Amino acid sequence: MRVQLGCALIGLVLVGCTQSPVARPPVVDASWRATAQDRVQPSTPRQSEVAPPPVRGIDPAREQGETNRVIPIAPVAKIAPIDAPKAERTIPPAVISLLDQADQLRVAGDLNAASSRLERALRIAPEEAEVYYQLARIRLEQGGVQESVSIATQGVELAGADNALKRDLWTLIATARDRLGDTGGATQARVRARALN
Repeated sequence: MRVQLGCALIGLVLVGCTQSPVARPPVVDASWRATAQDRVQPSTPRQSEVAPPPVRGIDPAREQGETNRVIPIAPVAKIAPIDAPKAERTIPPAVISLLDQADQLRVAGDLNAASSRLERALRIAPEEAEVYYQLARIRLEQGGVQESVSIATQGVELAGADNALKRDLWTLIATARDRLGDTGGATQARVRARALN
């Protein structure tokens, strides 16, 4: 019996220890600082509490001269929001597959097969700038330097707001122009690439 009583007492003590004491905010009597404006004034009916005037019947004499005229509103210029989300272009799955195949073939050293996959991707999606970048890179590796510049330039025009892809295309153009001996053109391309960072 004592053991049970002792266990119960220990249990109550443990429960009491786990509960945090509740602190109530102190009550401060600051009525000695109250001014005449702070004191409760006898209530007077507010404007909103005053009953509205009774509704009178329709006056036919007043309505005889009235017509329901529609006054046109001057058109207001529409302003498009600056941060309107752009419609995201998605690459068709077939093109993604061809890009992956071309990349694997390029790594394996089969540049002709990679080039044919990219040309097929270009026929499927002729406005996809990523395909132009990959094809220009293959052409540069194959030795078609002038063709690489031409393809990469078309890719820049199609890249739209994709600054990372534009930067890669301008860097590729700079490399190709260096190989052509056009140092001025290469410098301009590098400047454009840096401006997109």
